[in-house]
Amino acid sequence: MQNIICIGREYGSGGREIGEALARALNIPCYDKLLIKKAALESGLSEDFIAKSEETPVNSLRFLSGNPYSDIASIGNTFYSESQTAYNAEKSVIEQLVHQGPCIIIGRCASSILPKEHRLSVFIYADKEDRKKRVMLRNQINEKDALHRIRHIDRMRRQFFDFYSDTAWGQPESYDMMLSSSKLGRDGCVRLIIDIINEGGDHIE
Repeated sequence: MQNIICIGREYGSGGREIGEALARALNIPCYDKLLIKKAALESGLSEDFIAKSEETPVNSLRFLSGNPYSDIASIGNTFYSESQTAYNAEKSVIEQLVHQGPCIIIGRCASSILPKEHRLSVFIYADKEDRKKRVMLRNQINEKDALHRIRHIDRMRRQFFDFYSDTAWGQPESYDMMLSSSKLGRDGCVRLIIDIINEGGDHIE
């Protein structure tokens, strides 16, 4: 039974809001910052440490001296160990959630961690203009800063997903569904996901 819905998303697409609305509609937990809290509690790491380490895989290192081997020797092991420790803490929680009943997980590469038979993976995307407006409004920033923020966070999400997954972030082969929030709106995305769950016989209660 696909009892966990994994939601990946472009930054500014409204994916988190869609996940939260879906959780309310299905009356099930939604793990976003809640997952960080749970991972911190079970691993003994701080919530701040896990949050800062998210979406920062080893392959995003910018080598300082121009010599990758020298830089890895001096800081690579520390960086890898911190990044991997945080990822492993969240991965452990995600794997436990399979046995704790239906839920929604936002991001965290959950779709590549969980077996296909236990999850429905959804990717939310949106038009550039809609994303820009949402980011400007939510963060109270100008257009230039919003576009920079979108590029930066999407790049980090892509690096994180591509590092830990066998497939590519934002590409159809990585997900069961790809939905445009610009076309469908928040409620339309929620309705369509619920319809797919019901049509597949995986009624979540």
